[in-house]
Amino acid sequence: MAELGRLLIVDDEKVALKNLEHVLRKEGYDVTCVQTGQAALNKLSKENYDLVLTDLRMERIDGMQVLKSCRELSPSTEVIMITGFATVDTAVEAMREGAFSYVAKPYRLDEVRRVVAEALDRVRRRQTLAAMSETKTGEEAFLTRTPALQRVLATAKQVAKLDCPVLIVGEQGTGRRALARTLHQLGRQPEAPFQILRCSAHDNTALEAMLFGPEAPKSGTLLLEEIEMLPASLQARLAMALDQPGGDEASALKPRLLVSTQADLDALVREGGFRQDLHLMLRVVTLTLPPLALRTEDIPLLAMHFLNKACAESQRSPLRLSDDALELLSAYDYPGNVRELDTVIRGAVAVCDADVVEPRHLPPSVRHANREARSNRLQTLEEREREYIMWVLEEVGGNQTLAAKVLGIDRASLWRKLKRYEGEKNA
Repeated sequence: MAELGRLLIVDDEKVALKNLEHVLRKEGYDVTCVQTGQAALNKLSKENYDLVLTDLRMERIDGMQVLKSCRELSPSTEVIMITGFATVDTAVEAMREGAFSYVAKPYRLDEVRRVVAEALDRVRRRQTLAAMSETKTGEEAFLTRTPALQRVLATAKQVAKLDCPVLIVGEQGTGRRALARTLHQLGRQPEAPFQILRCSAHDNTALEAMLFGPEAPKSGTLLLEEIEMLPASLQARLAMALDQPGGDEASALKPRLLVSTQADLDALVREGGFRQDLHLMLRVVTLTLPPLALRTEDIPLLAMHFLNKACAESQRSPLRLSDDALELLSAYDYPGNVRELDTVIRGAVAVCDADVVEPRHLPPSVRHANREARSNRLQTLEEREREYIMWVLEEVGGNQTLAAKVLGIDRASLWRKLKRYEGEKNA
């Protein structure tokens, strides 16, 4: 019955754990049980689960830490929080951190069955959509014509099979995690686990346990995200492990190490916020991902990729991008980089009421930022006037009477200007 769903249950109360296991096995689920948060993280780093049910109150690594780590180690896995300490505050916090739902002890069995079934239904729907829009996750994930990024990808391919650490630098949304996965897939053990640990998501004790404890990863690839947030004491221990790879068992770091950051580590070293010896060890190979603002030739290619993907996920017929919409998309600077472009396209598909994505379907941030960029170049007074009139019209929803009032002219004058603009456009 494993095809119904793989479940991991985490609870330090043995009786409650056994009861829940019995109920869910009877429903036909493939159930694994552990009694500590650390054991759960170890399981998640090595195996795939559709759903995790975790108790909130546990020693050392509690349910909230399991939830946060699950979001990092296995983003496609749903999490249900279970606890005898049911309060509105903890429910809200759990949902904010990405929990699917929240169940209180003592269990109402009908509620448990219902919530588990709903969570697994979401997992199945997500898997179906992913299969419809499946794309390659290696080098092909970086659709690019930009020479700078092509050089980064070529270097990544060249160093993938080396054992030395690799430092991946880039702004949020540039693809740091995707590049790390590429390095793993092109490496010596692509079939081994690929594990992610975000340094900002855990306290010192949890980080130490996950890096050097009994349940720490023993093989594969470990990606340390936001390495600048690693506590000073663990920076020292990590530097020692990298400096003496054949040292004693307690200090050894066994998986291949990748680290990523958007911080200026050189500046942090100068300010005393990061160990210089560790920095030198980590930057033996540095891969720097360019922001999307420096990859303007890639924007049309990426926009069409995300458009096709969003249409497949929403099960609607393929859409096209109008020339005006593509011009706006190409001129925007994307502080959120490739991830923001993906979000912009998804939003446009969601609100598009035609067969073509037009400027009106794009968010104001894209439309207005582009207008500001154009207005910064030298223009004639007539060009300025035209842009201002069209902006006012857009802001009032095309209402010419209201636009004329805002502009301080009569409606007839506005009508004549618009006719002239239309004639110039069609000339």
